[in-house]
Parts: sequence; C-alpha cells; structure tokens
Amino acid sequence: MDREEIMGSLLLWNFWEREIMTGILRQGYLGRIKKFLSTDEVVVLTGVRRCGKSTILLQALTELFKAKVPKANTLYINFEDPKFYNSLNLDLLDTIWQAYIDYLKPKGKVYLVLDEVQKVKGWEHWVRSKYDRKENVKIFITGSNSELLSPEFATILTGRHLQLPVTPLNFREFLRFKEMNVESEELWRVKNKDKLGNLSLEYLITGGFPKAVLTEDELLRKELLSQYFSDILTKDIVERHKVKDVSKLRNLALFYSTNFTRSYSFNKVKKVADFSLSLDSVYRFSHYMENAFLISFLQRFSYSIKNQMQAQRKVYLVDNGIHNAVAFKFSEDKGKLLENAVYQHLRSAYQEVYYYSEKREVDFVCKQGLKVKELYNVCFQLEDKETLLRETAALIEGMKYFKLKESTIIIAQGRKRQISEQGFTISIVPFYEWALSLS
Repeated sequence: MDREEIMGSLLLWNFWEREIMTGILRQGYLGRIKKFLSTDEVVVLTGVRRCGKSTILLQALTELFKAKVPKANTLYINFEDPKFYNSLNLDLLDTIWQAYIDYLKPKGKVYLVLDEVQKVKGWEHWVRSKYDRKENVKIFITGSNSELLSPEFATILTGRHLQLPVTPLNFREFLRFKEMNVESEELWRVKNKDKLGNLSLEYLITGGFPKAVLTEDELLRKELLSQYFSDILTKDIVERHKVKDVSKLRNLALFYSTNFTRSYSFNKVKKVADFSLSLDSVYRFSHYMENAFLISFLQRFSYSIKNQMQAQRKVYLVDNGIHNAVAFKFSEDKGKLLENAVYQHLRSAYQEVYYYSEKREVDFVCKQGLKVKELYNVCFQLEDKETLLRETAALIEGMKYFKLKESTIIIAQGRKRQISEQGFTISIVPFYEWALSLS
C-alpha cells in the first residue's frame, strides 16, 4: 500500500476530521485505563471478539480530548480493515507510523491504538523497539486471542506491559445499557426489586455482548449472536490455526455450547459426542476455543495438583447469548444460564475459581491468595424442599472441608433469606442483588 491509500483508510477510523460515535461509557474499564496513562507500559486489552475492547479504547481517546489532548496526537489502527489484508507485516506498521507522523505532525505525546494486532506477525518486536527507545508514545493493544499473551510475547515485553481483560457486560453494565442507573442505597433496591428481578431474567437470556443488548428485535439479536459465534470460529481459530476440518470444529463448539456447565474429560467428550472426532482433535480444538475466549474450563479443587489436573473439568461459555442463539436444546436451560452468568461474574472478582466434588458437589469455590474465601451453589429457585436440602447439604459438606462458617446460594427467583444449621449460616440471595454487590 502507498501512503495516500493508508491515510485514506486511517481517516475513516480516526477522530482527526470527523466525530465517531463511541456508545455508552463503560466506566469501570475507563477508570483502569486512566490509571494506566501515568505509566510507560504498553496496555494490552484482551477478550472475546465483539465484547467492546475497541469501543472502550475509542472512549478512552474521547476522554483524552476532554483533557485537551489534540486529536492529531491520537492514532487508531484497525488491522481488520480489509484494505490492510494483503499487507499485514512489519513494513506496513513502519509505513503507517511514518505516514501519520508526516501528515499529522503531532507535537507531544502520541496515543497509539493497535487493534487486533495479533494479525501482524512480529508486531511485538516493533512495539518493544518503540518502548526501549523511550519514544513519546503511549501504546494500547487489543487482541481476540489469549495467545496475544503467549510465552514468546511475554518474554519480549517482560515488564513492559499491563494487562486489562475485557468481558461482555456484567449485570451492572447491562442495567446501564438499559438506561437504569444503579444507586447504592438499599432503599433503592427495595423500591426497584421487581424491575431488577425482571431485568436479571432478561440478562440471563440476552447475555452481555453490547450490540446484542441494544438490539430489541429478538430474531435480529439471534442472527447477530450467531454471526459472532461463526466469526470467532472462522477468524480467531480457523484462520489463525489453519484448521482444515472446519465442520468438526463447529460441531465441537456446538456441543460445548449445548452442554455447558457440565463436567467432562476430553476422552469423555470423544465418547459422548454424536460425531466422529479423534482425541487429539478434541484436545486441540478445545484449547483453540479457550484461547479465543469462547469457552473456559473450570478445574475441580484439590490440594493435590496432580489430582486437580486429572479430574474432569466443567465447561462454561463466554456469554449466555451465544447459547441461546446457537445451541441445540429442548428446554430453556434456566439453571444452566444462571450458573454460567454467576461463573462469569466470579472470574472477574476472584483470583482463582474451582468447583468442589467429594460426596456432594459445590458449584464454586473462590480462592483469594492462599485462602478459600467463598462457597457458592446456584439454583434457579428453591421452592422445592428436596432441592433446598440437596443444596444446603452440599454447602455444609464444603464448609466443613474448608473450615468456613458461611456460604451462599444464588437464585434467580425467590426471596432473600438466611438458613442456620449445625452452626453454619447459608445466605440465599437473588442474582440481581448478588451481582450488584460484587461489581
């Protein structure tokens, strides 16, 4: 590409001569980025495709403009621009940078955004050279694959980067997108209990992909989420890893999307899946999907690392909306949707999350530092006495094992209350109240 073509493309993505709509502010991430601005380190945003990484950085740039940073001192490069497709190499990076400097002539610090930079082989060397030469540039990077933070990358940029994982909307953010401002007073929650309960049920179905949340038409929303699912498989797995048997990859992704929250070994997946797939392919494809943030695996808690690694793992989806858009199902899967949403919130709140399984099973064991801090079970509703006994018995076993006195059952429907038994306290809390207290 020549310089004029490059500048023509950049003009469409940057604020230099036009206003760009940046949507609803995600204040939690903007607060973190603001803190990072005072450091020299490269800021790396990772997360599933379409979760809002690019928009968050565009929002961060608009906040800089409010602080009187000239628009000419910002450069946003989208490496998924089709015009760059045949030129994704380090020469392109050099040419873009020099064209920007020559045309815009920025004075002072430049704020550089490299969006989906993993498409440029060797990009980390280019970024490191900018950092090591102490050029007056603050670099932000986004990527839709966890291999952006691979050992090779980490070695090249050791001590030179700060990571910011980005997820689809949590429940608090979902309410903001639904034009409901959360207040801290308990009276506000009491007054809005019914509305919060209804919106939490909507959240469990819709999920948290920003554009999907803002799409009112249900059929259009499902088409959008189905396209996200396909794009993750195609752009972040097939193209990146040169997968040849695309249909089997898709079948496995649909299997996980349908059977999420269940525990599996890769060998068990091979046996129970209703399509032919080798054990090696199950292993590789599963890790490709995990690297692309489509799924994640939850390990069983054990004080023995060996036992922990050998035990079956539970599989979770990045977002409930994906399940409702693509999964093959005969029921509403309400319990699974609640459990999946709870897991995604816990991942953002705790350093380590596991499940516990001995005589009985506890859905989530949350560990911070050296200590297990919380135990959670998840149940859509607890009107049935037998269900309540099963959930409390599992938590009591878990509390005895971890030497805790309190634990929690998260429900989607029902009232908040506490149960005291055998010297233990179990809180039963509606999802909306728990999620707002967590985030």
